[in-house]
Amino acid sequence: MPPRSAAAAATANAMAGPSNLNAASAAAAQDELTATVFGAVESLSQVRKANFLLETSLALIEGGSRLAVRSSGRKGDEGADERCTVTHRYGDEVENYLDVYLRTPGLERHDVARALLARGNARKTAGEKLLARAQQDFQAVAKLDPSNRELQGYLRRSNMIHFVDEPASQRAPPEVWELIARFIPRYHLRSWLFVSAFHRDIAVRLIFHTIDLYFGEDQDLNRGLDIFDRVKADPVFASRVKALRLHWAYEENDMFDLMTRMFKSALPAFIALREFEWIGYPELRAEMVQAVLQTHPNLHTLGLIGWHFDAVGVSAFGGLRKFILRAEDDDGFADMGEVRTVLDQNQGTLKHLTLGAYLQRNHSWDHAFQSATIRNLTHLELVDTRISHVVLARIAHAHRLQSLTLHGTFEEPCSASVVFGSDHVIDGIHTLLPHLEEFRFIMVGHDDDQSLFQSVTQFLRQRPKLRRLDLGCCPWDLVQTVLPDLTNLHALRVRIANLTDASLRALLDVIPRAITAIHLETAVSAKPIHEYAPSFSVFRSLAMLHLNGNLRRPQPNLLSDKEYQVQTELWASSARSIARTLPSLDFLGWHGEHYVVVRGSGGGGGSSGPDGEKVELKELPSRRRLDCAKGVDLGCEDAAWIERKDLPMDYEMPGLQQT
Repeated sequence: MPPRSAAAAATANAMAGPSNLNAASAAAAQDELTATVFGAVESLSQVRKANFLLETSLALIEGGSRLAVRSSGRKGDEGADERCTVTHRYGDEVENYLDVYLRTPGLERHDVARALLARGNARKTAGEKLLARAQQDFQAVAKLDPSNRELQGYLRRSNMIHFVDEPASQRAPPEVWELIARFIPRYHLRSWLFVSAFHRDIAVRLIFHTIDLYFGEDQDLNRGLDIFDRVKADPVFASRVKALRLHWAYEENDMFDLMTRMFKSALPAFIALREFEWIGYPELRAEMVQAVLQTHPNLHTLGLIGWHFDAVGVSAFGGLRKFILRAEDDDGFADMGEVRTVLDQNQGTLKHLTLGAYLQRNHSWDHAFQSATIRNLTHLELVDTRISHVVLARIAHAHRLQSLTLHGTFEEPCSASVVFGSDHVIDGIHTLLPHLEEFRFIMVGHDDDQSLFQSVTQFLRQRPKLRRLDLGCCPWDLVQTVLPDLTNLHALRVRIANLTDASLRALLDVIPRAITAIHLETAVSAKPIHEYAPSFSVFRSLAMLHLNGNLRRPQPNLLSDKEYQVQTELWASSARSIARTLPSLDFLGWHGEHYVVVRGSGGGGGSSGPDGEKVELKELPSRRRLDCAKGVDLGCEDAAWIERKDLPMDYEMPGLQQT
């Protein structure tokens, strides 16, 4: 095809219209400008070229936005010219500009610093934008699956600052939330069940860690049977149950046989069980010992609490860390010598031992205490028992003991005085039980043995590591001499026979300000005991206070209806006044009864504190027969320790009984 002439080209351009002519002329001008700029840049020196590259990069980073025109058709058509704002972003092009610039020799130091600073800020901004988008993805995952393990792993490694509008599962790792939950009393922890799926999962793990099931002729069996059914059907729930305590109150009949068969069928389903206690009557016997041994041979804690020791074969358990035996007498089916065998079989692991009997019956732990395991114990509790000189001498050589409870009667009080009086302090270290942190000393029948109490109080002096103390009926004037040395005391149970303002002030002056639990008992009070409550406001960490004047709440069968109503309200209002006065209290003890303090905004029922806060008291269940140490949850170990309810064990008398 022959080439077109110039006239033909001009004619074609005229036919094309003015728009095409304008576009062609603009493109030609643009090409001319670009070529001119290229020529000018090529004539520059290396340093000036580099500076031009730097300024261009800074302009692209800092220039804000540019107006771009995207043409997609003729004017008036769909998709015609549209104007949009495009934000400059730090990308590969600018990154390349700055890389080339920084490789150029002979640059000024301050210009290099400008380039590095600009590139660092640009990279940081771009990274933050990507992280924000990633955070949105993680939040979406948290809503879909809060327990996702990969998400939890990311949150544990993340060191980003989280904001309050983010889900709780992202503001802190689950381990931190679980640690917080462990410091919340179970009564209040129940509210987590209704906050979110994340909080509920943590609360369920802690609430169902320990389960107490009650089976008896006067008990509602449905809860226990429901638990058995659920652990068999729900392995996730079963994995949360770490401690199981069964309370029995049956005669040996068909119903008991049925309940034990159902328990044995559910026993293998408790896949994570580490602690098991059998409490009540009939006691744990050989057949059930074998059933538990077959399904859970690696238990950490085993408890046998009842009237007799019938657990033949219990010495087959190995790896026990805690062993509890409470028996009224030694005439059960099992030989008491098997207790020694249990200790010997678990010499390498057993650290916590609880042995209890009944003071009204003859018994002896001398044979069991010949075991070498006694020297390895860190926690020892002798409850309701006769303590021979042989036993006490073996305790004196258990140098690893951190916690010691002695409750009962010394067969030789004079020898006991000599043992406690033999303690000496050499270079700040005690020769007798140097690592002691908890000491409970409640003697029966030795109230007037002044020399014994003097030896014990001398033994307790200069022990700054002691955290918990209960000296039972020890005279207040002797206890008072010990307390100034106990600078780390967190829990104290003390008896002041005649309570006055002066004696209370003497007590408060020698107690550390960080104390968390106090049980104060008195026989005679100069004024109503609740009126002493304001004096305890100096203890800002006090979570549990028990004021015990050994009074009983009004009884309906001893008073008229009107008098009973008046006295009951006076009883309750006196207790509430203590909770109102002390805002740090979570639990309150009132003459042997226990209450949880529930606080909220003003209005409604209950009474209000000085700041208008609503204060209510919710009564906690009283002690059941044969309860051993645990009882109801009181929020912290310090409170649980001073409020221990099984001293002594109530073999004959049901209901609350305080020592």
